Amino acid sequence: MESYKNKRESVKNSKKEVDFQWFFISFFIHWKWFLLSIILFLMWGFLRLRYSTPIYNVQAKIILKDSRRGGLNNSELSVFQSMGILQNNTSVENEIEILTSRNLAESVVIEQELFIRYVVKGKFKDTELYGNGNPKYYYTSPVKVFVDSSVISALGSTILLKVSTTDNHNILVEGNYGGNVFSGEYSFLPAVVATPIGELLLLGDETSTLRAEYPVEIQIIPPLSIAQWYLGMLSVSLTDNNTSVVRLSLNETNSQRGGDFLTKLINLYNSDTMADKDKAANSASRFIDERLSELGGELIHSEKEVQAYKQANDIADISYEADLVIGEKNVYEKMEREIESKLMMLSFLDDEFKKNEESSLLPITLGIIMDTPPLSTSLDQYNKLIQDKKRMLAYTDIETPIIKRIDERLSTLRENIRMNIESLRYSLEEQKKDYADLRKIYSEGIEEVPRKERELTEIVRQQMIKADLFVTLLSRKEEIALTLAVTAPSAKLLESPLSSGAPIAPRKMRLYMLCLLGGIVCPFVVIGIRELFNYKISNEEEVRRFSEVPVVVSLPMVKSKETLVISSHSTTAIAERFRLLRTNLQFLLGNPDKKVILVTSAISGEGKTFVSINLAMTFSLKYKTILVGLDIRRPKIGIYLDLPKEAGFISYLTGNNTDIDKLINKNIKGTELDVLIAGVVPPNPNELLMEKTLDDLFVLLRKKYDYIIIDTSPVGSVSDAFLVNRVSDVSLYIVRGNFSPKSSVTLINNIYDEKRLNDVNIVLNAFNNKKSGHYGYGYGGYGYGYGYGYGNYRNYGYGYTTE
Repeated sequence: MESYKNKRESVKNSKKEVDFQWFFISFFIHWKWFLLSIILFLMWGFLRLRYSTPIYNVQAKIILKDSRRGGLNNSELSVFQSMGILQNNTSVENEIEILTSRNLAESVVIEQELFIRYVVKGKFKDTELYGNGNPKYYYTSPVKVFVDSSVISALGSTILLKVSTTDNHNILVEGNYGGNVFSGEYSFLPAVVATPIGELLLLGDETSTLRAEYPVEIQIIPPLSIAQWYLGMLSVSLTDNNTSVVRLSLNETNSQRGGDFLTKLINLYNSDTMADKDKAANSASRFIDERLSELGGELIHSEKEVQAYKQANDIADISYEADLVIGEKNVYEKMEREIESKLMMLSFLDDEFKKNEESSLLPITLGIIMDTPPLSTSLDQYNKLIQDKKRMLAYTDIETPIIKRIDERLSTLRENIRMNIESLRYSLEEQKKDYADLRKIYSEGIEEVPRKERELTEIVRQQMIKADLFVTLLSRKEEIALTLAVTAPSAKLLESPLSSGAPIAPRKMRLYMLCLLGGIVCPFVVIGIRELFNYKISNEEEVRRFSEVPVVVSLPMVKSKETLVISSHSTTAIAERFRLLRTNLQFLLGNPDKKVILVTSAISGEGKTFVSINLAMTFSLKYKTILVGLDIRRPKIGIYLDLPKEAGFISYLTGNNTDIDKLINKNIKGTELDVLIAGVVPPNPNELLMEKTLDDLFVLLRKKYDYIIIDTSPVGSVSDAFLVNRVSDVSLYIVRGNFSPKSSVTLINNIYDEKRLNDVNIVLNAFNNKKSGHYGYGYGGYGYGYGYGYGNYRNYGYGYTTE
């Protein structure tokens, strides 16, 4: 007994710790829920893998030109770049923007006919026919659709076509566009199908035949929608910040189609950039052709003038003396001719510049330009910006910030070009003046040379100027022809498009792991939410873990309508537990002078009276015992034991009957059990329990009986039990499983801490040991649903009702 009391003290003084073992046990006692949940989640994962459309990742690598990062500068085309034929002033960031532009993607979709989808409907999953198709249905689509450009441009929504065969082997086409239904039946293919926005050409496939059991559904989707979808699935990024290598990554439901899209995207990008370069070279070629045509006529005219002058003046040869005199003069004449040639080429450039608009390219292959770095650099930059602007306008609007920045740059460059031309002209004219002055000095020294010889020399000089310019232009034309022949692409393919092989979504192992995790977590969540909203005590461990009050016994759950479950020869589980309760109480009482046991609970219906009756009967099997009904607000002992409704304890307290022996019912059920019922409900029960008569009565009862069991009112409703506590030695607090609120544990903890009941202990009632996770017993299936009040009044006080 001493060790038992020490245990109680240690429980009281020790801090409650979380029992993690019980935490898991309280969940896994519902193992069937977990097993069912895991099976359902895994079945869902299997169906997801079976019927969902897998997504593959297709990747390719290209290297772009970039003057800052190197790009293609070190490629096999570098020899032409060193000659000034191929120039590389591109930016990889701009090129990436072009690669991901909507217009380019839409062009790819149209040219590859990716906006046309061929589908075979299945019971649970649709199969798309692309490339090699599906052997179960068709290796390739048995019907093809040709869509005219006018129909493509008019597409506002998807055209749906269903192509099937009839019983007479005709081709039946049923369509829908924007809610407009159309159909047609054809005896053979090709056939023209009329739609609300134009005609479609339906073609047959020589290698595949349409089967009646597998009709083909055709979806003609607006290309812009498909292009935007591809751009959402497309990722373009640099592999490293120090290189111009770009990785293109595309997620697609069909790996072959994804590879075709990336291949076409790269090819179209290169085609567009090469076309831009060809435009610049062709513009310069046209300019040179025009100038060569003009110079050719002028050169012929000059030659005829020389011929005519010599014939008219009988000039056969220049004398040896004149050659000596004018030797030095010719040096300066040659320099003057070069200056005049440059001035003429500069004049050609100036004329072209003045009539040039900001959308046209300027010639950059003239010798005077190539020999003047500032002007050549400005023209290169000007033409490059013109090309960039044209390319950007193909994919964006003129009002965008990047176009405006290009226009501002062009304006600045035009002003620089104009100033460079004026500066160069002024410089050349000053040189020409200087050379002319020197030539004049030498000319004055040969006044003896005949006038005719001087005039002939002037005519020949003009002829040589035009001849030099003609040769220069021919040389530049050959360079342009070479540029057109070796135009370099902007992107070089490093790694052709390649699929990831296994789908990236859904991933089998990851999906099964998530399903397994979901199957485990879901019951936790459901049980946790259920427990969160459950305000009743559902298992013994809740009481044991959250209360310092000792649990003296746990009564098993039985299904019986009988109130009295104890007899002299009873060996049922409930009877054995009551015998255990009797033994434990004897240890708790210890001293023979301690014999009064008070039974109470938090609320009505927790089995307080049931425990009192059967506990008293258990003691009576060996000891002289009395059961006192002090639940004077709602007395039930007399009803449960089928005792006569006579005067009882209340009559003794009120003084109406002072002979206590006449009020006690003797030898209930032929045992040593006596019962003192409450009797008639008084109007002032609380005041009666405060009378000294109660103390005197229990002094008398202690002398006559070995054990006294008191059935009192619930402490959560009224204070009667606290008043009766002064005559008790041990208190039993009844907690019923799945009935008592969780607040009842808090209530008994407060009572225990405040010592408002003597030596209080908990009796667990109606707890199912299978759900609790602990070995023990509880009594269930039996309770009393009544309230508390005063007197014979209906709906008064605590809800007491009487007939």
